[in-house]
Amino acid sequence: MIDVRQASDARIHNFLLGGSDHYEADRAAARRLIDLAPNAGILAHISRQFLVRAVRYLASERRISQFFDHGCGLPTRDNVHEIARRVNKAARVVYVDNDPVVLAHARMMLAGEHTLILDSDMLDSAFVWSRSEGAGFLKSGAPAAVLFVSALHCVSDDQAPLQRLRALVDGLPSGSYLVLSDLASDSAALREEASLLMQELTGHEWARVWSPVEMDRFFEGLEPIGGPVGDVSCWRPGASLKLSPANQMLMAYGGVARKP
Repeated sequence: MIDVRQASDARIHNFLLGGSDHYEADRAAARRLIDLAPNAGILAHISRQFLVRAVRYLASERRISQFFDHGCGLPTRDNVHEIARRVNKAARVVYVDNDPVVLAHARMMLAGEHTLILDSDMLDSAFVWSRSEGAGFLKSGAPAAVLFVSALHCVSDDQAPLQRLRALVDGLPSGSYLVLSDLASDSAALREEASLLMQELTGHEWARVWSPVEMDRFFEGLEPIGGPVGDVSCWRPGASLKLSPANQMLMAYGGVARKP
């Protein structure tokens, strides 16, 4: 059963992207976020455009054929396996989430011989790798791309996101890639206000908004590809949406980086 009175991060994001899988509680929560941060809607689209460009680039120019979409969220147009397989027919994708609604939609809309749907904590790499290898979706020693796009804001500090993500990347073969972006702000006051608001509205499914300095730490020891870590609308050519300098209190921050 779904409590439609409780907003969900995945359904809020779906609403911001113009999808149809949301309820009034999700729409009301999104509107309150937009009242606080007017660029929240455009940031959802910027993050999605970044995901599309990054997957296309890695599948075509870097010939990556193993993708792991952590915190994949509700299916939308141009899902990761569709983007990757247009340019690399060998590409296979593991979708990881633990939201029951996301998993139900994923199993209906994303399941196929080139995809694997896993019900898992996105940072439980031992489980993800074990299940993926057992299903034939992880080729030992071959580079992979791990994606965390608009996902880590749901991981609280007591879950040790930095340490666990770094451990996940440490376990990847050389030549693998991290694709990561999330909401960030230089304003401590905005970070706190937005985090508290969304924790309240989502029943603490949200955790917090990051600072750019904190986001940079996820990339330590890795080689940024396609530009420096920062505003993801600036990552490689092709973005149709960008923030004006006056509208950057809250931004989609991240990048793509290669493990040496």
